Amino acid sequence: MSPDSEIPGSPSAAAYDGFAIDLDGVVWLSHEPIAGSVEAIERLRGGDRPLVFVTNDPRSTRAELAQRLTAAGAPTEVGQILTSATATAESLAVAAPGACVLAVGTESLRRELAEQGLEPLGPEQAEAVDAVVVGGGGRFDYEVLSVASAAVRRGARLWATNKDPTYPTVDGLVPGTGALVAAIETASGVEALTVGKPQPAMFEAAMRRLDCRHPIMVGDSLHSDVAGAAAAGMATALVLTGRDSREDVGGAPHAPDLVFASLEELALTLA
Repeated sequence: MSPDSEIPGSPSAAAYDGFAIDLDGVVWLSHEPIAGSVEAIERLRGGDRPLVFVTNDPRSTRAELAQRLTAAGAPTEVGQILTSATATAESLAVAAPGACVLAVGTESLRRELAEQGLEPLGPEQAEAVDAVVVGGGGRFDYEVLSVASAAVRRGARLWATNKDPTYPTVDGLVPGTGALVAAIETASGVEALTVGKPQPAMFEAAMRRLDCRHPIMVGDSLHSDVAGAAAAGMATALVLTGRDSREDVGGAPHAPDLVFASLEELALTLA
C-alpha cells in the first residue's frame, strides 16, 4: 500500500471478505471504463470473495448494467447488480402492492417498477396514480414538473430513487436525480421518501447479497457512499476518480477507512 493510501487507524486490509462497489466515478464515467478498473474487478474476483455493484443510477435496469460490464470485459450476472431503482421498486411493492405509478425517468425505470408487479402509467393518466417515482435521465421539463407535482398534491406518495444532486461524467458533474426531486418537492410542498444511497436500505440489501462478515463499500462520494455505508456498519474506501477529492476528506463528517487513487490501486492492495 502506498504511504498515503490508508487513513491512520484504519482496520487491516486482510479483514475485508466482500466488496460492494459503486459504478459511476469508480468503475466508469459516462459508461466509459476508468483506466485499470476492469482489470481491478477481475483481480478482486480472483480472491474468491463476493462482489456486488451498488449504484444510485436509476436510468438502467440491472440487466442493462450487467451487459455493459460484461461487454467492457468484466463478466457480470444480473444478481451482482443493485440499483436505486430496483431497491425503490422493491420497497414500493411492499408498501403498496400493485400500485399505479407515474415514473419520472427512463423506460428502464418503468421496467424495473413493472418487474415488481407495479403498474407504470404515463403523464396523461397521472390523475389515477398512487405514487410518483423520480429517477434520473429521461425527459424533464415544466410539463413533467407540473403533472408530477399535481399528482403529489392530490395525494400520490412521492418516492425518490436517490437525492444525489449531481453525478460524475467525462465532462464533469451534471445534474442528478436529486435536482429533479427538489423541483417536485418545491412545487408540491411534499418531501420525498428516499430509498437509494445514503439510506440504510441500499447497504442492507448489498450486505444480504454479499453474505459475508466484513464487507467494504468502495465509492467516490463521501456523502452517498462513505457516510451511508459507515452508518450501516460497513467498512469504507474512497476512490478519487469521481466526485470527491483527498482534500474533501478532512472536512467530511465520516472519514473513509481507506483512500485510494483508483479502483486499480485498491485492487492491487486488497486483492
